[in-house]
Amino acid sequence: MNFSKDTLSGWVELSGFPKFTTTMIPFLLGAVLAWADGYTFNWQVLTISLLAVFLLTDFCFVLNACSVYSDIKQKGIDVRIKKTSTLHSTAVSGRFNAFAKGHISVKQAVTGAYLCVLAALPLAVLLHFFLNTGPLTLPLGLLGIFIAYSYSRGPRFSYHGLGEIALTAGVGWLTVFSGYYLQTHQVSWLPTVVALPWVIDVFKLKLMREIPDFECDLGIKRRNLAIRLGKTTTASLYLPLTVCSWLAFIPILFLDVPYIGFVLLAIPMFFTVKSLRKFDWKTEEGLSAITKNAFTGMILIPVALIGIFVIKIIATVF
Repeated sequence: MNFSKDTLSGWVELSGFPKFTTTMIPFLLGAVLAWADGYTFNWQVLTISLLAVFLLTDFCFVLNACSVYSDIKQKGIDVRIKKTSTLHSTAVSGRFNAFAKGHISVKQAVTGAYLCVLAALPLAVLLHFFLNTGPLTLPLGLLGIFIAYSYSRGPRFSYHGLGEIALTAGVGWLTVFSGYYLQTHQVSWLPTVVALPWVIDVFKLKLMREIPDFECDLGIKRRNLAIRLGKTTTASLYLPLTVCSWLAFIPILFLDVPYIGFVLLAIPMFFTVKSLRKFDWKTEEGLSAITKNAFTGMILIPVALIGIFVIKIIATVF
C-alpha cells in the first residue's frame, strides 16, 4: 500500500475518529460497572482492551464506507464533496469526502481496515492467555469482528434489514458486556440491564440517521429498515423509542446506587428533549438538528451512567 501524507489524512477523515466514542465510552462503562460491583479494577486489561476496541471500530467504520462507496460508484451515483462535521456526517453528507478528494483509494482503505484486525488479534490473545481475562475473551472478540465484517461484507446485514440489529447488538450491548466481563471474568445480567437505555437509543438513532441517506441507499439497493418501513413510519418511531429508552432507566434505581447520581441523566435528556421540540424531519435543516441533538443525547447516556456508578464507588469507599 503506497503511503503518503494525503493517504494518512484520507484515512483519518474516513475513519471519523470522534464517532469512536460510540464504542469506547460504553466499553468503559462496562469496566466501571465491574468496579462498582466490587471487583478489583485492572488498568492493564482496560488499556489493552480499549486499544483493541479502537482498532475494531476503525475496521468496522472504514470497511463499511468502502463497501457503500464501491456500490455507489458502480451505480454511477454522484458523490459530491461537502463540508460537514465528521461526528454527524452520513453517507450523503460527507462520509466519502476522503474518496471523493482522491486522498485515499478504496483498495488502500480496505487494506488498512484488515490491518486493524490483524493488529487487534494479538491483543485479544494477550488478554485471553496471558492476562487470564476469562474463557469468553476470544469468542467475544471474534463476535465483534464478525459483526463488524458482516455489517457490510459477507452476509451484508445492512443490505437486508438486519444492520440495525447487528449495530445495536455490537455497539449497544457487546461493548458494555465485554468491558464488564474482561474485568470480572464473569457472565452477569448486570451489564445488560444497565446498558438497556443505551441499547434502545442506539437503535433509535441508527434509524433516524438512515433518513438522510434514503435515496442513496435505495439507489444501491441497500434495503435497511428505513427503506422497508418508509420515511414516515421510521420517523414516527422516534418518540416511542425515546420513551422506551427513558423507561429503561427505572431498573437501575434498584441497583443500590445513590439517587443523587440520577441528576446526571438531566444532561442527556436535555439534548433528547431538544431533538423533540421541533421535530421537522422533512427538511434537511430540521433533520440535521434532530440527528445532532439525538446523537449528543445518545452518547451522553453512557457518560451519565459512568458518573452514576463512580458516585456509587465513592459512596462505598467513604
